[in-house]
Amino acid sequence: MIKYPSIDQFRNIIRTVKTQHDYKGKDEQGEPVYKHDSPYPILTFKGTVKVHGTNAAVVKYKDGTVKFQSRENELSLTQDNAGFALYMSNVKNLDKLFTLPFNEYMAIYGEWCGGNIQKGVAINGLPKMFIIFGIKIDGKWCDVFNDYGKHFVWTEGWNKDNIYHINQFQSWSLNIDFNNPELTQNKLIEITENVEKECPVGYYFGQSGIGEGVVWSHLNSEGLLIFKVKGEKHSVSKVTKLASVDTELLKGMQEFVDLAIQENRLLQGIEKLKEQNKEITEKSTGDFLRWVINDVFKEETDTIVKNQFDPKKLNPIISKKAREWYFTKLNEKIYN
Repeated sequence: MIKYPSIDQFRNIIRTVKTQHDYKGKDEQGEPVYKHDSPYPILTFKGTVKVHGTNAAVVKYKDGTVKFQSRENELSLTQDNAGFALYMSNVKNLDKLFTLPFNEYMAIYGEWCGGNIQKGVAINGLPKMFIIFGIKIDGKWCDVFNDYGKHFVWTEGWNKDNIYHINQFQSWSLNIDFNNPELTQNKLIEITENVEKECPVGYYFGQSGIGEGVVWSHLNSEGLLIFKVKGEKHSVSKVTKLASVDTELLKGMQEFVDLAIQENRLLQGIEKLKEQNKEITEKSTGDFLRWVINDVFKEETDTIVKNQFDPKKLNPIISKKAREWYFTKLNEKIYN
């Protein structure tokens, strides 16, 4: 399957851009050489609403096969995710979504949202819909806003099937100077907080309520640069400032765990169990804890490294807090 990548934090993108810029190749021993000898670039990022649903994709291969995916699995009618495969299997002329030429495959990524897929957001209760936000062709990212977006917007009929393009909703453009990325923080925060107050996607459909945040992307010859800024109500970690440009120095491992293990991250763990068609019972405790630990290490590696926390000592502290929360939810019988 052709997975959609995890979306980084702003601070991770800053480091990536600077590293790519300073990379000069390899020396005679094959070791990478880095040298900062010219100003960092100013790049234009497009911001789109981070829709709160579940990641989904439709992929067409060179033999004509069309497959449906969640973030982690290929889907079928018997192993579905929130009814995505079932719904898309009934869309007439689905093949016409694949408008660009390809040799091996074309993957169309989006958010399967609405209905009861996620609670507490503006789009909850709306008809389920698929909102396209990414295109990958033969291993390379495509310009979803222009190369694909222009064709999609002018193609009649898709909205009747509850298939939308992220371009149809409010978006933003922002120049980020990577010599002084902190100058962009206030604007990123302002836009994110406005989305959290009033979700542009919900507003588009006449439904008021909060939004999750904003995804910022820039496509160039190096590939796709993409980061997210979530509002405080949807952040999986408690941070002192949204859109942080650097990692935080903390007093100890317990403080780190208290910041990193927020309810939103734990709720994502529940959603991952559902996506894997696992029971929300004691039997799935190990799967839940493994996902939470892996997610913390995936998104907070830079903080762990900067604070020199020992992963072996960190794991039981994360497990203890996550386990206590999980069993509290089981006792409340919320998911049973």
